[in-house]
Amino acid sequence: MTAIKVLVTRPVAQAKAMVELLQKQGFQVQHLPCLAIEPVQLISEDGLQSKRLAMELSTFDHVIVISTNAAQHWLDLVQDYWPQWPVGVNWWGMGESTQAMLVAAGIDAGRPATGDTSEALLAHLLPQIRMHDKVLIVRGQGGRQTLSDALTAAGAKVDYAQCYQRKMPQLSALQLLQVDEFAPQAVILQSGETLENFDALLAHKPWCDKHNIVLVLPSMRVADQARALGYSVLLTSSSASNQSMCDTLLQSMLLPIQK
Repeated sequence: MTAIKVLVTRPVAQAKAMVELLQKQGFQVQHLPCLAIEPVQLISEDGLQSKRLAMELSTFDHVIVISTNAAQHWLDLVQDYWPQWPVGVNWWGMGESTQAMLVAAGIDAGRPATGDTSEALLAHLLPQIRMHDKVLIVRGQGGRQTLSDALTAAGAKVDYAQCYQRKMPQLSALQLLQVDEFAPQAVILQSGETLENFDALLAHKPWCDKHNIVLVLPSMRVADQARALGYSVLLTSSSASNQSMCDTLLQSMLLPIQK
C-alpha cells in the first residue's frame, strides 16, 4: 500500500524537522516553502525600534516571543546588548519550540500548558498583569492584535519589536515541476499567511483540487480562512507545532488512502 504524499510548506530554515518527523511515520514527503522569512533592516523604522527596545529590555515586566522566527532574530539582536539577562523580566514563549530556543539561550521562559495559541497564553497571563505593567511582544511585521488588545484592556502598556518580515517566496521552475511530479495528497500549512501564499501559488495546479486535497491547519481560525478560499477537506490541529500537526494527520487515518 502506497503511503500518502505530504507537502511541507514551512520556510526553508524550519522545514527539516517536520520533513524528518513525517518520514519517520511512513509518509512520502516533499518540501516547497510557501513563506519566506527575512530579518528587517536595522536602518528601517522597525529595525531602529527593535534596537531601542533591545536596549530597554530591563524596563519590561513581561516579554512575549511569538514564534521560533521571532526568537531567532530577537536573540541575534538582543544578545549584543545583554551578555547577562536582566532580572525581573518574565519571559513567555508561544509554543514548545519557541520556549526551547529561549531556554537554550539561558532564559527562564514559560508557556501555558493549555495550548500554543494567543488565547491560551492570555488565559494564563492576564491574571498576572498589573495596571501599568510594561509588556513587549516580539514578532514579525504585521499579525494579529489579539494579545495587544487584551493586554491593553487589562491596563498594560504594550510595545512591539517587529524583527523579521514574511514574504511570498520566489520559487524556481524546477521546484514547481518537482511538486507537480510528486502530486501531493495532503499539505501541511502552519500559518494563515502560508495558506494564503499556497493558494496564490498552487491552487491552479491539477493536483490541487480544493474538494479533494487535504489541508492540515494549525487552528480553527486558519481553517475558517481555508473554508473561505474554497477548500473542503480540512484537518485542524491543536497547535502549529510539528508534532501536533503530524499527530493530526496520523489520527485522521489517512495512511491507507491512495490516489
